[in-house]
Amino acid sequence: MNSFNDPLLFITGPPVFHLPPGERVEVTFEVPLEVPLEVLDESTSIYEMRKNMSAKTIALVEKMKFLAKPFQRKAYRPLLFHLEDGVILQGEVEKVDDEHVTFFLGAGELITYRVDQVKKIVWRGSIMK
Repeated sequence: MNSFNDPLLFITGPPVFHLPPGERVEVTFEVPLEVPLEVLDESTSIYEMRKNMSAKTIALVEKMKFLAKPFQRKAYRPLLFHLEDGVILQGEVEKVDDEHVTFFLGAGELITYRVDQVKKIVWRGSIMK
């Protein structure tokens, strides 16, 4: 074997065989006709939460869930959270659930507010949409 025939890339996987067109065989599989279909009840808890909130609040909840992930907590700094009572918090989103959001303000300080109290999120001087 010379250097022109040596493989350039090794891929771990099952072996692949190429057969000439005359030697190919088609294989058919039989599927039983009596396959039981399971009917699952759909949970409506997600839809109930969304009925009580405005579209803007739902968008903010989704954004805060995004910002609560570990990478986003480090990448999106500093964040300012404007609340409906005029309070402005600078920190990170620690945890978000259906009704409450927990902010990490630094030095181990955590503070919890209702989700509908957050009016806007500002990152680097612009409002996050």
